[in-house]
Amino acid sequence: MGGDLESLNDAELVALTRAGNLRAFNSLARRWDSPLYRFVRRTIGNDEEARDVCQETLLKAYQNIGRLREPAKFKAWIHHIALNLCRDRFRSPRARARAEPYEESGDDAFRPEGAATWTHDGDARRAGLGRVLATALERLPVEQRTAILLKEYQGFSSEEIAEITGVPSATVRTRIFYGLKAVRKILLQWGIEGASLG
Repeated sequence: MGGDLESLNDAELVALTRAGNLRAFNSLARRWDSPLYRFVRRTIGNDEEARDVCQETLLKAYQNIGRLREPAKFKAWIHHIALNLCRDRFRSPRARARAEPYEESGDDAFRPEGAATWTHDGDARRAGLGRVLATALERLPVEQRTAILLKEYQGFSSEEIAEITGVPSATVRTRIFYGLKAVRKILLQWGIEGASLG
């Protein structure tokens, strides 16, 4: 089953991991490492801290994989672990002081999951807009920013975000609504109209 591991779904890889197959967990880690890093980096605002949180998240996931009730929800579960670790970091004054602007390179820099591929001369303008959106999101309360990142950039539903964050889905929807409203207001203050996260 060696080379076939990458073709298995999360639930199958979780089952193999529980049976002692470390390579199965490594496949899960490879599958979700990049999206998890982008989420954590945007959440806490520091490269080094984000790498540490991601490593700690994957270690905790491996150590506690037997506690995962619904293996098909592995993605939401590791985001929940990562979010809790991010919250711990937010409580540290040192972590808050080390926040840096987030700039990604490549075509998918700050592009929401499922968004259309960028083309030609619009790419540079959109990349600049991505940095502006990142800055605007950093100004939001952490609860609103987290809900927007999970919805718009990680592709979770309001119900999944409720599971990850531990609040009712109605609260999630409210946070997203007011967060997006605040982002639009910030962008308008900066003279940017018609920008969209989705």
